[in-house]
Amino acid sequence: MSGLPIDMPITEIITKRKSWRTYNGKPVESEKKEQILNFMTTLDKPPFGAEARFQMVDLDLKGTGKVSGTYGVIKRAETFIASIVKKNPMDMEDVGFLFEKIILFATAIGLDTCWMGASFSRSLFSGKIGLKPEETIPVVSPIGFRAGRRSLTDAVFHMSAGSKNRKPWSALFFDRTFNLSLGKKDCGKLEVLFEMVRLAPSAVNKQPWRLVLDGDKVHFFLKRTMGFESMFKMDLQRIDMGIAMCHFELAANEVGVEGRWKVKEPDIESLPDGIEYVVSCECYGDF
Repeated sequence: MSGLPIDMPITEIITKRKSWRTYNGKPVESEKKEQILNFMTTLDKPPFGAEARFQMVDLDLKGTGKVSGTYGVIKRAETFIASIVKKNPMDMEDVGFLFEKIILFATAIGLDTCWMGASFSRSLFSGKIGLKPEETIPVVSPIGFRAGRRSLTDAVFHMSAGSKNRKPWSALFFDRTFNLSLGKKDCGKLEVLFEMVRLAPSAVNKQPWRLVLDGDKVHFFLKRTMGFESMFKMDLQRIDMGIAMCHFELAANEVGVEGRWKVKEPDIESLPDGIEYVVSCECYGDF
């Protein structure tokens, strides 16, 4: 498990990052762009081995401030990071895992971002990144500097997402079975890892991850929101699972918990409806 090449604690970065859709129009300095480009070249292969790449795209706003192809959501952001992945069974989880690392790195060097999986036109980017037939663009994010205040559209998105209204531990984390909630005092160093997962961003703040602590293993499950995939024409909740995995791994690295990702579905009785197994983390050492 690897961390980020920065001095700021990952717990601080995760807490600091907010989605921002209204920018001040100031161009991103070439030095910061170079830092991100260099960081993207250092990304390890993701947990499921998908072939993903990431590209910086500069748009010409022609002085209007409107970002064509974002349906009026993004204002005055000229630079974006686009994710590109070759289609395979676990591609969305891997994109979420890797792209969140880029988002958090951008946050650490003073840039604002916003996950976008539905409110952008893929044709706006496909021609600029040389998209291949076997590839897709799951998500993009603007990078830049936030404006002094949110636009009306941004404020509506921010309020409707309700990111401050996160689910409590008892709804997300469980002890060996889904019939028993996990208490903070019951998981030692892993408390930080679980809390960083709880704070992870997700599409429309649905927080689809459900984690089960089972001895030295943590099992990740996806709690589906019915109709979500058809509504957005992209399986954003699988991307959310990758983001949760990213937060878990980065926090583990920070507090000194070692582990490895492994796909081996556990024998847990009475799974709730709409629950899908995704992956497990086998932890070892002192935790």
